[in-house]
Amino acid sequence: MYAKVLLTLFVLYLSTVQCNDIRIGYTNLRSIKIYSELKEADPALWKRTEEVTIKAPPHEFIDSIHVSDLREDKDGEAYITSGGIGMPYVTISLKSPTILRGYKFQIEVYASPLVSNEGLFSKGSFNYGEAQQVQQYPRKF
Repeated sequence: MYAKVLLTLFVLYLSTVQCNDIRIGYTNLRSIKIYSELKEADPALWKRTEEVTIKAPPHEFIDSIHVSDLREDKDGEAYITSGGIGMPYVTISLKSPTILRGYKFQIEVYASPLVSNEGLFSKGSFNYGEAQQVQQYPRKF
C-alpha cells in the first residue's frame, strides 16, 4: 500500500515541469478580455524586471488572469504584487531568470461587470433579455 503511494508520488515529482505560468480565476458568460499583450525583454547585463498594471473599466472587476511564459526553458518569473481577482486592478511583476537572459510573457486579463446575483442563488430561472420577478419560497431549517 505504502509502496504504491510512494511510487505514485515519485512519478508525479518526476513529471512536474517547473514553470511560472499564472492561471487564476474563471471566466464566465459575461467575461470580456480587457487586456492581451505580449511582453518581451531583450537580454542585458542585469536581470530585466517590469511591472504591468491593468485597470478594469468602471463598474467591472477582474475575474481571470492568465500569464504564460513563452520561452523554451520557461524559467522566467511572473507574480501578482497587488490587486487581483475581485478587484478593479492587478499589478503583475515580470522578471528574467538571470543576467544575459530576457523574458517573453503573454498576459491576458478578463473582467466582468458587477451585476446582481438574481437568478444565481434563487429558485427559478433568470432571463437576461427581460427583467422578471422570481417568487421566493420560505425555507425550513
